[in-house]
Amino acid sequence: MKKYIPNILTLSRLLITPLLIYLGLTNHIITLIIVAILITLTDFLDGYLARKWQVTSAFGAKADMIADKFLAITLLILLIMKINLFFYILILEIIIAIVNIYIFIKSKYINSLLIGKIKTWCLFTTILAGFMSILFPWLKIFTTILALITIFIQLIALYKYVSYYFKSKKTPKEYTKEYQEFCQIIEPFINNKEYLKRKKYPHHINESVYEHTLRVAYDCFKIGRKLKLDYHSLTIAALLHDFYEKPWQYDTEKKPFLQMHAFTHAHNAVLNAQKNFGELITPKIANIMETHMFPVNKKIPRSKEAWLLTIVDKADSMDFILHPIILYHIFRKEEIKPKNKKTKKNVNKKKN
Repeated sequence: MKKYIPNILTLSRLLITPLLIYLGLTNHIITLIIVAILITLTDFLDGYLARKWQVTSAFGAKADMIADKFLAITLLILLIMKINLFFYILILEIIIAIVNIYIFIKSKYINSLLIGKIKTWCLFTTILAGFMSILFPWLKIFTTILALITIFIQLIALYKYVSYYFKSKKTPKEYTKEYQEFCQIIEPFINNKEYLKRKKYPHHINESVYEHTLRVAYDCFKIGRKLKLDYHSLTIAALLHDFYEKPWQYDTEKKPFLQMHAFTHAHNAVLNAQKNFGELITPKIANIMETHMFPVNKKIPRSKEAWLLTIVDKADSMDFILHPIILYHIFRKEEIKPKNKKTKKNVNKKKN
């Protein structure tokens, strides 16, 4: 059954569309908002379950893309009857959908970019704000601002999808070279025994420290390379930015507020990296690592590379911050259980 549950959740977004249309046309706005929120959460739940149970599939990826577009376009059509500005969001979303379909037909590949994830979150947030402003007119100014931001992000996403397609079509060898260069940069670190331990360190609810830092490092590498920054130092700093000594979830020691993990782990990561990799950690790499938690930590990023890591780390953490399961745990004030029980035992042994 695990193989089918994620796909059932995905298809539910298509099946619920007639109900949403009925609620919108009959002005049952409150019920519409509740149903829309619940059905939107399935977008994140299906992906989480598919990854957790290792049942991802090509069909699931295609169905997810179609269901997202169908749901968004349906809600936007209902909204433009009340708020004219959403007409432009609808047109852009249709264009993006057509471009994605065209790219898939040509390449047989569903392109997933970070900007696409940000756009989806922003789009559904703006849609829900639009329905809320129908009930509470004083929210119209806030909704207008969100709508303009969404339009801006849609334009960026559209540009990125088109440019990524043409670049991959014209210069496939260049992408191979790009990835090889990334692998060469991280090679001195990625197979280190201490770094490999991070596979067992839970970070966000659906990934380990190893997975998170590798993802952030590759995003920083691509963006830094494009912007012609010192992407070599940036990539290493991103790879090691959470190289703190032990999993923070199991630290039960009572500490002053400003000595808690969020405020100290960047500095701890630098010390641990210098201990394990010595001269490979240059002062610039150390500075990029130590300021990545700004504005939580006191140190302000001093370089473009440091600012980029700060932004990318937060963007790649959006799945955690807005994840429905983590929100449930926070609401219930429950402890997040570790994925790997052995990790907790090992940490306890070290404490003893």
